[in-house]
Amino acid sequence: MEALTFYRFITETNRLYKSEEDFYRRLARRSGLSDAAFWTLYAIETAPEPVTQTDIGGVLMLSKQTINSALKQLEREGQICFTDGPGRKKYIRLTEQGRTLSDRAIRPVMEVEERAFLCLAEEERASLLALGHKYLSLLLRESEQIFSVSQEE
Repeated sequence: MEALTFYRFITETNRLYKSEEDFYRRLARRSGLSDAAFWTLYAIETAPEPVTQTDIGGVLMLSKQTINSALKQLEREGQICFTDGPGRKKYIRLTEQGRTLSDRAIRPVMEVEERAFLCLAEEERASLLALGHKYLSLLLRESEQIFSVSQEE
C-alpha cells in the first residue's frame, strides 16, 4: 500500500470538502434557495425552538450580514416571522408557508443525511467525528503562530 503523503492527503481532503459543498449547493439550487437561505432554514429546522439570529450565526459560522440578508429575504417571502423575546431578542419562527418550504427543501436533505449516517457502523460514526475534531484542534494549535503575528510585519 502506497504511503499517504501530505500533498495527497490535503488534495483529497480539499476535494472532499469542495464536493460536499457542491452537493449542498446543488440541493439549495434545486429548492430555489440561495445557499444562505438554505442554510438558514436548515439551522432553524435543526435548532431547539425558539431560535435567534445569534443562535443561527453560532451554528452556521456565516457573517452576521449574510444571515441578516437571508432572514430578510425569507421574511419578505413569508417563510419566517419574528416574535419579541425578552429584552431586545427577536425569535425566528417558520410560518405555515415556511413550514411547507422546509418540509419540501430541508426535511428530505436531513433524511438523506440520516440514512447515510445509519450506513456507517457505530464505531465509524464516532471515529469520523472524533478525527474531525482532532484534526481541527491540531490545525488551530499549529496555526497559533500565524494568528499571533501582525499582518503588517
